[in-house]
Amino acid sequence: MWRAANRGPFAGMMVGRHIPVFSQMHRLRDPRCWLALVIVACALAYLRGVAGDFFLFDDFQNIVKSPPMQQLGKGPPDWIGVMFLNATGPTRRPLSMLSFALNILAFGMNPVAFKVVNLLLHLANGALLYALLRRIVDRLVPSTTTVSPDAVALVISGLWLLHPLHVSSVLYITQRMNVLATTFMLAGLVCYAEGRLLSLRGDRSGVWTGIFGMGLFGLLAVFSKETGALIVAYAFIIEWFCFRFETPPRQRWLLQALYLFGIALPLALYAGHLVLHPESLNWTRHDFTVYTRLLSEARVVCDYLIWTFLPLPSSMTIFHDDIAASTGLFAPPTTIVSIAFLLGLALAAWHWRNRAPAFAFGVAWFFAGHALESTVLPMELVFEHRQYFPMVGPLLAAVCFVANLRWASPRGTSVAVLAAFALVGAFTMVRASDWRDALSMATADVQNHPQASRSQYEVGRALVAEAIKRGNLEAVKPEAIAYIKRAAELDLYQVPPSAALVIIHGANEPVPQDEVDALAWRLRNARSNEQANPFLDLLVNASEGQLSLTPAQVSMLFDSALANPRWVKRVRATMLNNYGAYVFNIVRDTGEAIRLTAEAGKIDPANAYYPLNLAKIMAATGDADSARRYLADAERLDKVQQYRSDIAELQRTLAH
Repeated sequence: MWRAANRGPFAGMMVGRHIPVFSQMHRLRDPRCWLALVIVACALAYLRGVAGDFFLFDDFQNIVKSPPMQQLGKGPPDWIGVMFLNATGPTRRPLSMLSFALNILAFGMNPVAFKVVNLLLHLANGALLYALLRRIVDRLVPSTTTVSPDAVALVISGLWLLHPLHVSSVLYITQRMNVLATTFMLAGLVCYAEGRLLSLRGDRSGVWTGIFGMGLFGLLAVFSKETGALIVAYAFIIEWFCFRFETPPRQRWLLQALYLFGIALPLALYAGHLVLHPESLNWTRHDFTVYTRLLSEARVVCDYLIWTFLPLPSSMTIFHDDIAASTGLFAPPTTIVSIAFLLGLALAAWHWRNRAPAFAFGVAWFFAGHALESTVLPMELVFEHRQYFPMVGPLLAAVCFVANLRWASPRGTSVAVLAAFALVGAFTMVRASDWRDALSMATADVQNHPQASRSQYEVGRALVAEAIKRGNLEAVKPEAIAYIKRAAELDLYQVPPSAALVIIHGANEPVPQDEVDALAWRLRNARSNEQANPFLDLLVNASEGQLSLTPAQVSMLFDSALANPRWVKRVRATMLNNYGAYVFNIVRDTGEAIRLTAEAGKIDPANAYYPLNLAKIMAATGDADSARRYLADAERLDKVQQYRSDIAELQRTLAH
């Protein structure tokens, strides 16, 4: 028989004469006080990492180099451009982008301010998680359990808040998208659980309230990051294990319709899409296919569980390039072992769903949380932030199991909880300290994961950036080049290391031809579109006269890049445009520059950037009539006014 009533904060932790540590502190009997202490401890653990004054990876594309973001504070904000002119995902994640814009308006382009807001959101998520768990935990543990539901909710929330695996979610600024989506999902699930509790107490509006709250916050979650759509799956798990569809018959159809249209229908539509377009899964990235990705993800998902229960900072890093893709069930052998373990876990959860609902709940929650990013979608193989919300499931299962142990003394349990808090908090403090600056973070990652190509590259890049600040680049250059060359050796398909070597050498000396040849090969064989970014930057540097590459070398690199059939149209058009700028500025071939830029416009005809550049070329050559014609095309295409300042400036120039 499962308990249906809440028995008061920490009251159930007292058995006979044994009084736990918590109950001895009369002023802190309210678990909310303990939660507040955990929140303060979490903030202190992150303190040194939050002070890290640097941006990272996708931060530049999404925030620092985003034209709408750069214009903030220089005139009326372009809210449409801020929220929708990006390539972050299918929804464009407008609420996350809006939060970045508000950050800039309030504090400027300050990385510390971004990280402070991320941390505040994480702390709020801990409070929301506690609010959710205290509404459902008493329906997952047997009535014979001697620990109060509020205490169980507190322990789960505290461990989740303090866990070091979340450091990258909090301190990697762009991951606010993930954290903010979790905030809205938690708020929606709290509404749903509260509404269902009201309905069980006879309030006829409870079901409607729960569904409306979940739907509203679910939409906000989706517009923060697409994984917010998983709120329906999480709600179904709560309903299945905690409320078991107990509701008046006249309202049961609401719940059935919710999960039919929220889960079953989208799955059916997606399956139909795959039947009609099977080519959507025939992709290759980082030397794995959809089949080998699924095999690899079985190992990765098991790694997430290992990192949850054995959270050593040495196992954590931004890039897990050293996790090789599985090529078969027995290559490596841990592949079949991982698959067997996960299948066994799922079968055990189903078998014990009635006898041990907390265990089954935790397993279902964990699997649901990885249903999007750890399956067939063409994404990176592993990122630690993917375990941010799914971690709740394993922690809940483990804590509820310990809480139900009959032999555990209340005093011993309390001491163990405090020790666990201290341990994970200390690990988080160590990991967050690694993030105090870009170089220390990259160095720690390389020490712990020396076979990760991108970690090696980041050390070299960070050394160069730090040396430029201090004015001692020549002294540091050999060390930086050694790291970058090691990165290139570890992954033959990574473009950034080769591009970096060309840029470093080309800044003040002729670039060795073997380095140009190596970069050309990588551009011709690159397997993902983001690999084009360093080459696009290289073309910009070359067009501005900052590199000592010869026109023949630049032409060779461009031809090699253009020969790669994997680039999407947007990337291919940008290459043509950037090379056109080089031809115009350096080679001085106006006709060829016009042809290249016009070709870019044909490939991406909805982009106002290319007719705008053609207008600039025509204005520079004295062809005012053609410049006005192209400028009119640019103004017509610039529906969200992304280039309004450039267009206005050129209009003023042509008017004189």
